[in-house]
Amino acid sequence: MTTRRPLVIVSGAFSELPQGDSVIGASVTLAAAPSGLIFVGTDLGIDGSAIASGNAAQSSANTALSSGNAAQVTANTALASGNAALEYLANNPGITEGDVIGLIFALS
Repeated sequence: MTTRRPLVIVSGAFSELPQGDSVIGASVTLAAAPSGLIFVGTDLGIDGSAIASGNAAQSSANTALSSGNAAQVTANTALASGNAALEYLANNPGITEGDVIGLIFALS
């Protein structure tokens, strides 16, 4: 895993704190929406918000999957309808000028 150093201004530009340097008396501002990952000693831990966020993401993914499955059913129905229409036309190729097709007349 990548280790990041604090962001500081060096010669007027933002940069990571150079290796070996330190900041004395600096204050830390916490992120407004933390990731839920925390350091416990030298190990990475979870404070619980990541789990809640993960559960919410899983719920959203399930909803999207259901929507995709419903769309697939609609697409399959449309494909079957189109295939049936093509099969009908292949077996009944005699549409000529003046024939009624639903409410539409075949025109030359």
